[in-house]
Amino acid sequence: MTEDGRVDDRGEGITRRPTLVLSTAAIVAVLIGLLSTVVGPSSALAFGGVGAVVFAIGLVRSRRSALDAGAVILFAGIVVAGLDRTAVEPTVVGTIAVVVAWDLGHSAVALGDQLGREAQTVRLEAVHVVSSLLIGLLAGTVGYAVYVVAGGSQPAAAAVFLLLAAVLLIVGLGRGRDRSAARSGTSLSRGR
Repeated sequence: MTEDGRVDDRGEGITRRPTLVLSTAAIVAVLIGLLSTVVGPSSALAFGGVGAVVFAIGLVRSRRSALDAGAVILFAGIVVAGLDRTAVEPTVVGTIAVVVAWDLGHSAVALGDQLGREAQTVRLEAVHVVSSLLIGLLAGTVGYAVYVVAGGSQPAAAAVFLLLAAVLLIVGLGRGRDRSAARSGTSLSRGR
């Protein structure tokens, strides 16, 4: 029996922790996001470092709210770094990395909660990592192309605020997903 009272088919406990492949990929993405703050002022690196640590703690402890907070704090570091420099490319790469890390972190926690860490999910996790990367790269490429074509002479701050709006939208949509999953889980447990 597990700490949350669940037992698998064989009567053995299931470790309800984030899956390893998605967790590792999320941490790599966080580190890429953190690297994009290095060329900014020291406050950007401080925000980035704190965000990375909070994110990692959220991953280890299976806390979605810590994943959200860590991603937002890390993104704040990327924004600070982006406002300080004229090149927009590190800001775009860092933002994509944070959004991908956030998505993969939430998926690692959800998959671990549903199936447990011991489940054979490597193929599923690999597909999720690749699809998240492709979607992030596609969105970043489109956004960067619009930036170059429409306002290549605009300051990097314009791109930073556009990316901030996109991240806030994604976080808002993710929160709605978590709430609806919690409601359906509650109704399923009542129906048994």
